[in-house]
Amino acid sequence: MGVPVSSFNDFRKKLLHVKGKSIIFGFLLFDSRPSQDIVNEFTQKQAPWIDELAKHAGIYFFFPFKSEGKKFSNPSTKITKIFNLSLTRLPGIVLFAPPNKTAAKNHAVYIPLKEQDFNDARIYEPIFIDLFELIRESIRKNQTADKALQQIKKELATLRKKERRRGFAEYIRKGAHLVFIDIPNVITVNFAEGIGRGMADKALGP
Repeated sequence: MGVPVSSFNDFRKKLLHVKGKSIIFGFLLFDSRPSQDIVNEFTQKQAPWIDELAKHAGIYFFFPFKSEGKKFSNPSTKITKIFNLSLTRLPGIVLFAPPNKTAAKNHAVYIPLKEQDFNDARIYEPIFIDLFELIRESIRKNQTADKALQQIKKELATLRKKERRRGFAEYIRKGAHLVFIDIPNVITVNFAEGIGRGMADKALGP
């Protein structure tokens, strides 16, 4: 399901509310610099489509969204800090799960995008369709978030090597800027401090 959020606190509350309803969560990150206005316009216009993609994939996917009559404070920079990402990496999509005490490592995967990609539906449609399909398949084949995220990372890397490339794979071939980042270790502490003890305590157990 697509989940629009108007602030960091709104994101935190909604994430706590849907915890346990999906093994993977996602967030479309972008900040308020003028060059990223196009990404903001994308979320405003394509919110229903984002919701359809997320429902199909079986995940809760968050994105900053300005609602009429409601105060807005983009939470992306705070979330970027939680995952130890540089602002130079924005815009992009982070896929993550709440920290798991029993996992050897807690993983997240970050996929940087480019602002201009959101100007052309012929570019962004196959990117989002193929990516959410990959998420859906990874969840279907794996019982845990950790294994699903590792498979996503593996499949994304594999796409680079395919001779025949369409959609997302073609985008990866043309875009040397696209980098896949695995973020172990920082997740548990940063979730506890950044998202709130309510989420971390439930995830980590006694």
